Amino acid sequence: MAKKVIMPKFGMDQEAGTVAAWLKNEGDTIQKGDPILEVETDKVNMEVEANADGILAGIRVGPGDTVPIGEVIAYILKPGESLPPEKGAPAQPIAEAATAQPAAPPPAKSTPPAKTTPVAERVARSHGIDVQTVAPARAGERITRADVEARLTQPTGGQILPVDTNGAVRAVPAARRLARELGVDLAQIVGTGPAGRIQSQDVRRAAEAQATAVAPVAAAEPMAAPSGERAVRRRAPLTTMRRIIAERLTASVRDIPQFTVSMEVDVGRALEMVADLRGTSGEIKVTLTAFLVKACAWTLGKNPGLNASYGPDAITEWADINIGLAVSVEQGLLVPVIRRANALGTIEIAAQITDLGRRARDGKLQPQEMQDGTFTISNLGMFGVDHFTAIINPPEAAILAVSRTAKVPVVLDDDRIEIRQRITLTLTADHRLVDGAKAAQFLADLKKAIECPGVLL
Repeated sequence: MAKKVIMPKFGMDQEAGTVAAWLKNEGDTIQKGDPILEVETDKVNMEVEANADGILAGIRVGPGDTVPIGEVIAYILKPGESLPPEKGAPAQPIAEAATAQPAAPPPAKSTPPAKTTPVAERVARSHGIDVQTVAPARAGERITRADVEARLTQPTGGQILPVDTNGAVRAVPAARRLARELGVDLAQIVGTGPAGRIQSQDVRRAAEAQATAVAPVAAAEPMAAPSGERAVRRRAPLTTMRRIIAERLTASVRDIPQFTVSMEVDVGRALEMVADLRGTSGEIKVTLTAFLVKACAWTLGKNPGLNASYGPDAITEWADINIGLAVSVEQGLLVPVIRRANALGTIEIAAQITDLGRRARDGKLQPQEMQDGTFTISNLGMFGVDHFTAIINPPEAAILAVSRTAKVPVVLDDDRIEIRQRITLTLTADHRLVDGAKAAQFLADLKKAIECPGVLL
């Protein structure tokens, strides 16, 4: 029997997936566990493995196509098997699915009743609908919540309307947030998602159209004849990762009152400690970054108000200290997380940094390895940067920016001048839960941990 390959779900709030690339071709012989395609998520591309041995056949979607979670996108056949007969329209990208014709009327009562998911039954019951009057999206398959919602929004079997029976606009949460950011009225948008639900891409298109419609027209005045259009080197469509980075950092700057404090720190003794650890760490490369993670974990233990998150009703201080490290990759930026860094030694931290960094650049990180961070470090010292300010990674309370190590003349207490190795640390904090004095105290304690590394033992 043919095995279905469906669009998998990688996150709790994920509603659809985008095919990044097929790793196997139509007609290829594959084995169970072989990677057969990559699916693009908001952070990384995830490989999807074959769920059976056989021949890959019936590929329905191509790179760039976005389809709902659970949608059949291909089949795996045994030798001699053929594709199952089509019971409905083939898998379509979401943007096309919205224009599909409504499902056929439900079968006659003489046929066995269609199976229904528990969620669909609850939704139908809450709206006083006989679930057996709802037609599944594909004949012979189970009635789902989406089918019931489609029934609610199509009382006459006509055009899909993006509103619930209570008049609320039907849109995914991300689309609602984006509409608020861009000042777009959801009620004026036609959704292209399942059952007419408004997606983020619908909001962006509406915002672009709105901007074009209201753009002021410059008064006519004499001007030289145009010399031609500007040359474009290339136009690259936004990837999911780049778009999510833009949305989240824009929200961070807009919603969080951020302030920064900076401090120069002597790293001479820390570098000596790193050199000593390298001599005992074998193949593990111990770096100053690993030492800084350890020092930050120790400092957060002394300053729990920065290992926290702001909420509308309360400030939550986290028991675990999970430190994220900003890693630059070709597509953008990833923040893998070192969990419970306060319980790890510097060599253990260094091993995790090496592993996470390599897999981040290879696109092999798992979504859970970039979740639950409580504090982030962004180090641009390797690029020769003297000072910079980082943007908070919500819902964290702070982020630390680390500059390059520089040899500078320092005036000592006895007025002697010595050349010391120093870095500049800049803390960006959320003023809703961190005041200036708390931020300054954090940097003072971190300075102590770096300049007197014995306190970490």
